[in-house]
Amino acid sequence: MKLYKKNSKIKSITIFILILLITLSLFSSAGFSVKSTSSNLKNTFYYSYDDFTELITKLQYLHPDIFMFYSIGKTYNGRDIWAVKISDNVTINENETEVLFMGGVHGDENLGYQTVIYSMNAIIENFSTIKVNLSFSNRIRNIVNNTEIFFIPMVNPDGVEESNRKNRRINDCILGDSLFCGVDINRNFGYKWEELDKNPLKYIYGGFPIPLKSTAKYPFLDFRSIINKGVYRGSAPFSENESYAIKRFVESHSIVIRIDYHNPGEKIIYPWSWTKDPTDDNSVFVSIAENISKINGYKVLQWSHWYNVIGSSGDWMYGEHNIFPFTIELSKSYFMNFFPNKIKALEICKTHLLVNLYVSERAQIL
Repeated sequence: MKLYKKNSKIKSITIFILILLITLSLFSSAGFSVKSTSSNLKNTFYYSYDDFTELITKLQYLHPDIFMFYSIGKTYNGRDIWAVKISDNVTINENETEVLFMGGVHGDENLGYQTVIYSMNAIIENFSTIKVNLSFSNRIRNIVNNTEIFFIPMVNPDGVEESNRKNRRINDCILGDSLFCGVDINRNFGYKWEELDKNPLKYIYGGFPIPLKSTAKYPFLDFRSIINKGVYRGSAPFSENESYAIKRFVESHSIVIRIDYHNPGEKIIYPWSWTKDPTDDNSVFVSIAENISKINGYKVLQWSHWYNVIGSSGDWMYGEHNIFPFTIELSKSYFMNFFPNKIKALEICKTHLLVNLYVSERAQIL
């Protein structure tokens, strides 16, 4: 009798969980997402995709000598992934140092892409006119005249528009087009992809060490999607339009340093993420990161000393292309992405303009 009651209780709990998951899926499909409750905030502080497109169209019209933008690919929903270039002789590929600033890889991390857009806009403004002082404008002019600066503020514009961590490609999840759809772009890069097959219990997967072969089309157990933290990596390296667009972009350039802005954490992290072993250039990574920390006050650490990840863009960029990639986790609060303290957010943007100027200057001597 006791065994029957126990089994009945387990069955009831299982049914309840399934009903909850299906209900959440239906709400997500119907548009009851975080985005639908905070879309007005984007218009009052954070850029929407359309806002960003309008801004760069205007800047290219006003500053065609130093500013240009172009599409490096399209998302599952057909949005362009815009790349911006700022440099003197902007339409010419000169033999100059190249740096890259990225944001919006995780579409719910609005503060990350806002910081990149702020720097892009501030560089243009201070190049053209003296906004702060002559010394500051001269510093920016020197960087622009001797560097090719690239910005990809919204790597994942579909995710940005739906305030979702992952992209929005429909996959083989049993709940279909739901909050479970999509791939975490920063788990879809191919470096050491096979390590997850070799050591399935070593790597954190959605908060759980789940054995998952690289051929899996979707893990039903990626439950963290419910709280917008799903980390499904896709069925193959570079299976996603967004990661493939970054791959093609990087392979056609000679990037020296890349900064990828996320939120939250107040951390400056660098490769490797797949192993706790240091890179051959660990001293260079530490030197650059510590100098960044002098500007923003953030903690410096190798990514894997925080947690292990397979498929990060940073490991791929360093492992395959000898780029020095850093990921900067902004602020302490995830809620800054949706309910920004505007004074604090602007302070963060201004601070990281200085970070980006330092990085552009440091890249010239690497």
